[in-house]
Formats: sequence, structure tokens, C-alpha cells
Amino acid sequence: MSELSGLGLLTWVYPPGLVDRVVGACGCAEQRRRLLPARLVVYSGLGLALFSPAPYLEVMRHPVEGLRCQGLLGGWHVPAKSSLFRARQRLGCEPLRVLFATTAKPMAAEATPGAFWRGLRLLAVDGTCCDVADSVVNEAAFGRPGNGRGSGRSAFPQVRMAA
Repeated sequence: MSELSGLGLLTWVYPPGLVDRVVGACGCAEQRRRLLPARLVVYSGLGLALFSPAPYLEVMRHPVEGLRCQGLLGGWHVPAKSSLFRARQRLGCEPLRVLFATTAKPMAAEATPGAFWRGLRLLAVDGTCCDVADSVVNEAAFGRPGNGRGSGRSAFPQVRMAA
């Protein structure tokens, strides 16, 4: 997937030092050396959000192959998908929430071409839906949308978000 080459942008917007500080401040730094360090799990979570149609391991594999070609990986290899799920569960959502709260701001200055129109900052709002795990807690928090097949409801609760 050629569009995944944009994952390098993540380290520009979220420098590794910042990610490490946020992970440490949230108390989520690893206690031992792991195949999936917390920093990499944060970047993979961000990559999954950016490239939601892409499979988990493809999001992880693409930047890894780029690093391997540069000789920067040594013997590291992409872990199994179940390892990535467990690593994301260990990390939790707090580091991503704090990272967003720390960095969310307009990136364009008034001199940035196309960022302003008649003195007003331009912005875009987009919405999406994501299926979440089928649990009582998720159903209570997010609900289930209807479906086009009568009075039934969808198979999974859905998170609806606008950004």
C-alpha cells in the first residue's frame, strides 16, 4: 500500500522524544525490553487511525520494511497480530489521549497558502463510524445503529465521531 509511506509524517508531528515523555508520564513505559515497545505501539495506533482500511500487520510492516532497508532494525521482526493486540491493551488509551491534548493545535500560520480565506482560518470537519467490540459496556456507551433489514439492529456497537 503506497499510501502507507506517509507514516513517516507521524514522527514529524509526534517526535519520538515527545511520545516517550507522554508514555512515561502516563506510567505506561515498559518494565522490560519487549518486541513491541510502548513508542512503537503508540505509532502503530496512530497509523491504524490514519489508514483504517489497511490491515493491522500491513500498517506495522510498511514502516518496518523501510527501516530494514536502511539497516536500522537489526534482527527485529513484525510480531504476530495477537501480540500487537496485547501490546495495545497493555498501553491503554491514556497515552494517545494525552498526546492529542498536548499537540492539538492549528498547524498552519497566516502565511500558509490556502489556510485562510478573507481573514478566516479554514478547517474541515469529517465524520466516521467505527465498529467496536460487542460488549454490554460498549453497547451502553455507544449504542447500536439500526440496519436496513427491518427493525433489527447492527451486529456491533458503533462509535460515531466527528473531527
